[in-house]
Amino acid sequence: MKLYKLFLIGGLSMLASSCAEDIEPSIPQHNPQEPIVNADDVVAAKAGVLVSDAVLNLENYKESNQIPVLQLDKAEGLPEGATVSFKLELSDTEDFERSQTIDLEAGTSSDETPVTYYASADAWNAAQVYLLGKSPKEKTLYYRVPGYINIDGSDYRINSVDTYMAEGSIKETCFDMGFVIEDHYYLLSNATTWDLGSADALAPFEFEHSKYDVYDDPVFVIRFKVAADQLDDYWKIAPQSAVDANNWDLVIGTETDGDTALYGHLVSEGAQAGKLTQAGNYKMTINMESMTYEIEYLAQPDLLYTPGGSNGWNQVASSYMQLKEGQYYYGVFPVNEQGFKICAEPNWNNDTTYGAESEAAANSGTLVIGEAGKNIMPETLGLNWITANYDPIGYYLTTYELVPITTVGLIGGFAASGWGNDVIMSSDDEGKTWTAEVEFKAGDAYKFRFNSDWGYNLGGNADQLTFDGSDLTAPEDGTYVITLNLGSGYPSCSLAKK
Repeated sequence: MKLYKLFLIGGLSMLASSCAEDIEPSIPQHNPQEPIVNADDVVAAKAGVLVSDAVLNLENYKESNQIPVLQLDKAEGLPEGATVSFKLELSDTEDFERSQTIDLEAGTSSDETPVTYYASADAWNAAQVYLLGKSPKEKTLYYRVPGYINIDGSDYRINSVDTYMAEGSIKETCFDMGFVIEDHYYLLSNATTWDLGSADALAPFEFEHSKYDVYDDPVFVIRFKVAADQLDDYWKIAPQSAVDANNWDLVIGTETDGDTALYGHLVSEGAQAGKLTQAGNYKMTINMESMTYEIEYLAQPDLLYTPGGSNGWNQVASSYMQLKEGQYYYGVFPVNEQGFKICAEPNWNNDTTYGAESEAAANSGTLVIGEAGKNIMPETLGLNWITANYDPIGYYLTTYELVPITTVGLIGGFAASGWGNDVIMSSDDEGKTWTAEVEFKAGDAYKFRFNSDWGYNLGGNADQLTFDGSDLTAPEDGTYVITLNLGSGYPSCSLAKK
C-alpha cells in the first residue's frame, strides 16, 4: 500500500514601482505553501476488479451499474469542509495518448473509513467502445487513478500530477451490443463516389478481403487514386447495411471532421469525414474489430529487387529491375534452380513481395502478392531478360514475362562489329559477369545486345546501364577487356586496357 501527500503550490506576487530611473526587475521567488495533509493522512489502494485475476466482464455489472475499483482506508487531517475524490482514467495504450475519464462514486459505509469507490458500468463500457470498438472479444485496457482534495469548489491533485493511487492493466469484455462485422465495405470519397444508394456506383470501390471469415480476419484493404482536381478529398466508409438502407446514419468515419491523419480510430455514431490533401495513389487498411484505419501514400518505386537462389535470397545483393518510362519494369540477371521473387522494398514485406501462382516452370504468368506467391521459376535456367507490368490505378504488379538469353554480345562502331556483328561475350560465374576482348579506336561507340536482338539492349551510363540507353565510347586507342556486371545492383560495365 502506498502513502500520498497533498501539496498546494502557491505563487509569489511581485510589486514594482516606477521612478525617474529604471529599476532592475526583481528575481522571481517561489514560496510553496505547507502541505495541507501529511503523507500518511490519505491512504487508498486497489480494490474489487483491480485486484482480481479474473477477466472483467462488464455485462455482469450492467444491472447494478457499480464496479468496485478502489478502497479509501484513511482520510484524516483534512481542512474543515474538505472532501476526497477519485477519477478512473482508461486508455488503449500504456502512454495514455487516447483516454477516457470516469468519476468514481463513494459507496456507503457504517464507518467513516474504509470506503469503497465504484465506477459506473455504463460509463466504463462507453469508454471501452470509444477506445476499442464493440467487439465482444477479450481486450486489454490500461488504467490509473488520480486522487483529489476538494476545497470550496476547487480540486487539488494529491501530491503531484504524476501521482496515482492505483495504476496497471486489466483484461475485460464489453456489454453484449450485438457486435457485427459486415462482409462488404465501400469507400465513399471525392475520388470514388458519394452515391450511397447505388450498388452499381459503389461496386468498383469495395474493400478487398481475404478468403477467411470476417470474424477471423477483420482487415479490409482498398487501393485508390486521388487526382489533383479531387482535392481536398473527403472520405467515409459505407458498410453494406448502409448501402442497402441508403442510410447515412450507418456510415462510418473519423472522430473529427476534416481529420487529415493517416491513421486513427473509426466511429459509427457521429461519424465525420476524414480528408486527404495530396494527389497520388493510396492504400487504405481498415480493421473492423478494433475500428481503426491506416492510409499509406503509395509513391511508385524506381526499382524492384529480385531476391533468389543466385544471390542468397538477399534483396540488396540481388539484381535491380528498372522502371521504363513509367510503364513497366525490366531487368536481366541469372536465375538458378531455386527461382526468385520480386520485391518493391529491400526487405520481406507481404505487402510488397510478389511471386508466381505456382512453382511450375513458366516464362510468363500472373504475379501474386504476399505469402501466397510462389517462387518464380523460368523454363530455361541461366540468364533471362525479365519484365514486370503493373496497374497504375491499383498500384500493384500484375504480370511477368521471361525471355531466355542465349547470347550476350558487344556491338558498335569498332572494327570487329561495324554495328552489324556481335562480339560474343563469355561468363565463368553462372552469368553474373561477362567479358570480351576488343580492339578500340578513340571514340568508338558500343553497346550491349542480347540474343542479337535490339529489343534487348543496354547502354547509357556505365555505372547504371539502361534499356535503349545512349552509346558508350572508348576513351582512346587500344585493346580492352570489357566486363559487363549483371549479378547484383544495377547492370554496369567497365573497361580495362591491356
